[in-house]
Amino acid sequence: MACVGGAAFADSLTYKEARKAVPKGNRIVAELPDTSFLDDKQQAIVLSLKDTIPYYGALALSPDEGLFVEWLNASGQHHSLDAARAAALAHCNSNKKAASAACVVVLEVSPKGAKPDAPLSLSAEAADALRGEYRKLKGMKAFAISKTQGTFGFTAGDGARALDACAKAGAGAKDCKVVVAD
Repeated sequence: MACVGGAAFADSLTYKEARKAVPKGNRIVAELPDTSFLDDKQQAIVLSLKDTIPYYGALALSPDEGLFVEWLNASGQHHSLDAARAAALAHCNSNKKAASAACVVVLEVSPKGAKPDAPLSLSAEAADALRGEYRKLKGMKAFAISKTQGTFGFTAGDGARALDACAKAGAGAKDCKVVVAD
């Protein structure tokens, strides 16, 4: 593994390692972890949303308010299911009525073939960029992601430039980390 910029990037993967860790293609798996408060028709509606949410994605609802709320918004394009869940719950809990029950995740969208113990997981857009534009870069290069915002950046050159590209893509993301360096 090429260590770009010193110890700060020591746990990054090479492109070859990253390519093996990240599922190939855009096929998805959808799970309905907690829909007991929805009727069969509403569960079918929730499941039909899976094709509109890029992985990693999630949808959360308050059991008291259900599916038909004006603020309904799924969270997608995250680099892990945990991040997608957290974003969906944060959106739901900040928009529901104060007296309503806490939100629960009702839909999770992941790439087919994703392994929970994989050394790297990326959003659909980031995985495409890694296999496409990043792969084609010549010489020294790095790929950085923000786990909380789901943004990413990559550049030819050192990891500091990739971190800067990631932060700019995330409107100032503070948690960008180099995950691939060659």
